[in-house]
Amino acid sequence: MQCIRSALRRWLSASAFAVTLLFAGGARAESTDPGLPELAAPVDDSLSTVGQYYPILCNTCVSTSDYINKAVTQYPRVRQSVAFVYNLTNGQIRSIALDWNSELYFQAGGYEVPTAQRLIDYMRTVSDLYRRNGNSLSFTTIIRADGSVYLKFPSGATVELRAGSPRTIPSSMDPTVNAMKSPEPVVNEQVTPGRGSPIDLRGYNFGPYFGNVYPNYPATSYDLAFSDQPGSIDAFVYDYFSTLGQTPGFIFDPDSMANIDGASRLTQQVTGQVTVFVPMKDGGYAKVRYDTSSGDVMLRQVVDPSGIVLPTGYGNALQFYADRSWFLGSNAAVAVQSFEDWAARYGIDVLVLNAGWGSGGRVTCISRSVTEVTCTIQPN
Repeated sequence: MQCIRSALRRWLSASAFAVTLLFAGGARAESTDPGLPELAAPVDDSLSTVGQYYPILCNTCVSTSDYINKAVTQYPRVRQSVAFVYNLTNGQIRSIALDWNSELYFQAGGYEVPTAQRLIDYMRTVSDLYRRNGNSLSFTTIIRADGSVYLKFPSGATVELRAGSPRTIPSSMDPTVNAMKSPEPVVNEQVTPGRGSPIDLRGYNFGPYFGNVYPNYPATSYDLAFSDQPGSIDAFVYDYFSTLGQTPGFIFDPDSMANIDGASRLTQQVTGQVTVFVPMKDGGYAKVRYDTSSGDVMLRQVVDPSGIVLPTGYGNALQFYADRSWFLGSNAAVAVQSFEDWAARYGIDVLVLNAGWGSGGRVTCISRSVTEVTCTIQPN
């Protein structure tokens, strides 16, 4: 037994060991909470794998023996491997060595080995956010127009993940870098968030050179909803969400633990699903699902400044606005301007009956033929 343990310890400390990051299996989450990570079905214990790292959720584990028993029970026949058993409710993580003796048919491992301090700190941070998020790993995240990112919990509390970025002002145009050659930039007029927007006022203050950095960013929420005009928010979301790089933002960055054996798979498992809200230039917003592993951005919802839910791309503008009536909300002037700009590019006639919006306005669209829609805008 001592010989087997010594051999396993030598294997654990060998710097030349190539880590296999493929997740061979895992326990089904102990809770039916949809916020918990989706884990694979239990591993087939008739198979014996070598040199793996297994993240295992155990929210009922308290003592060291609990963590050991969870690992051995979950993977009774793996060899020369380590299980990262973690408890999201108390922020504990234990590294359990596993080494099945294929000749004598017993688990020679099943004992705790040291855990990297960065993993210990990581799990404490995740656990804190998990509890504050209503015991869920389905996080709601918001990216402001200045590139700052923050989490929003069900209680209404927020946690800043990163500050704003100067990327919207190229260095060649930044007066603080090139004061003699570049005049002071004029900041774009601040847009008011539309009805029901989850993004605060600062989220709609797009920098004067935002278009230089993101030339394909949609001009309005309508451009994002209807595909005739180019427009994408993918690059903006990826730039600011995939490179958070600071506590507690690193829990969404699987590469942040890349130099710790086996930690990359653990960080991918515990981050859960991320819903991101993104501001539109007209006061509307978009909701996307962001995949922390692949960086893919999937559009889930588009909302215009008046709170109307638009198609999620490739919508038929003429059909959508035929015989439709809705209120523009308190920022009607901005909404009307954006609507008119977009409608002109879509061949939709817009009649503005009164420019004095006061507390809002109402839009009524009538389809005169298959290819002709006229929208009338008037005060409430």
